[in-house]
Amino acid sequence: MSVYIVIGVMALMTIAFVSGKWPFGLVTMTCCVILGLTGVLSPSEAFAGFCNKNLILLAGAFIVSDAFGKTSLIAKMQHRIIKMQNGKTGTVLMIAFVMILILLSCFLPSPATLAIIIVAVTSMSDDADVCPARIILPMAALSTMWTGRLPIGVGATGFTRYNAFLESYGQEYCISMLDPLKGMIFPLIVCSIYVVVMFRLLPKRPMNRSQNVKVKEQTVTMDRTHEIITYIVFAIVMLCMMLNKFVGSLMYIIPAAGAIVLLFTKTLSVEDAKRTLSGDLIFMLAGIYVLSDAMSSSGAGQVIGDFILSLMGGANSKLALVIVFSGVTLIVTNLMSNVATYNVMVPLAVSTAVAAGINPAALALASGLASFCACMLPCSSGESAMCYAASGYSMKDTFKFTIGFVLLFWPQPMISFG
Repeated sequence: MSVYIVIGVMALMTIAFVSGKWPFGLVTMTCCVILGLTGVLSPSEAFAGFCNKNLILLAGAFIVSDAFGKTSLIAKMQHRIIKMQNGKTGTVLMIAFVMILILLSCFLPSPATLAIIIVAVTSMSDDADVCPARIILPMAALSTMWTGRLPIGVGATGFTRYNAFLESYGQEYCISMLDPLKGMIFPLIVCSIYVVVMFRLLPKRPMNRSQNVKVKEQTVTMDRTHEIITYIVFAIVMLCMMLNKFVGSLMYIIPAAGAIVLLFTKTLSVEDAKRTLSGDLIFMLAGIYVLSDAMSSSGAGQVIGDFILSLMGGANSKLALVIVFSGVTLIVTNLMSNVATYNVMVPLAVSTAVAAGINPAALALASGLASFCACMLPCSSGESAMCYAASGYSMKDTFKFTIGFVLLFWPQPMISFG
């Protein structure tokens, strides 16, 4: 009976994610409550996600990254972007924006990166070869793909999100910090080159400056002493993450220790830390981790995996599964939120791979990467919605560019993970 309850809860979560009517954190917490009330999980198991070592690591890392984002280094980078268009035209300017976006994506969430870029291009001419509209939308397509991919800054903890799904089926399936980068770097570079070469597929349009995009150049309020503390804490945390093989399980505690140092030295306020820890992402991840464990322990994951394999006519090679899951994920993520797609498709990919007797890591990474190739519709991601509004484009205007971007991307997971 518990198998079918878990499958039903998984279906309920998927439907709620697709509808977009409720915060993701609320949806996953509701799933935890249902699993507890039905007796599938004990009360402590139903909310064990908040004690998950991966969530503990992420929570500490979020706080440290938040402090780093308030330093003058980020402000100087932002100021440099606003000034850099002077004297540059065409492809050179687009390359510069791509490089800056990649750099910012190491330290800031993608909405913040795009907000900075929107501010930077506001003063540019709409008649130039690289006009604001031609910059904003391609940057939205790249930002969702690059944010958190490099193993520094916000990306240092990226592998733990995959491990939260993988470790339920055995520690031997878990991946290391650099594994996502090894498989994803080639697709990311290919898509970045596409943006630089093909941005002219987008028509020239006046930027929609009437949109109330509430972004502005950052004003640094952190004094020099607190900045130095932030840099030291950030460097130590990043170093320990990179040396995780030597640090061992302490890796999951060190970001929290760094956050405590920032709080006791008043480098970061308690209010800022509370805001970070009470965010929707924390609750969403805690709930997702619980549901992932329930799928494994109840046998629901095996049932779902066997069903998906039966739909594929028994094809269970790694290449076949990568082709199917990356293709389906690519379609779904461009029809609904990329975050929702990730949280639905990656667990399904893992359970299907296990049912097929294949190491699930490659399939999880392929599906995860495909979920962030989201740019065809405004509903594909929050970043996409923001940039469609600011650029002034309709979907008819962007179709040639976005369909080429997606079609170029699709073979990449097959090459990297198949």
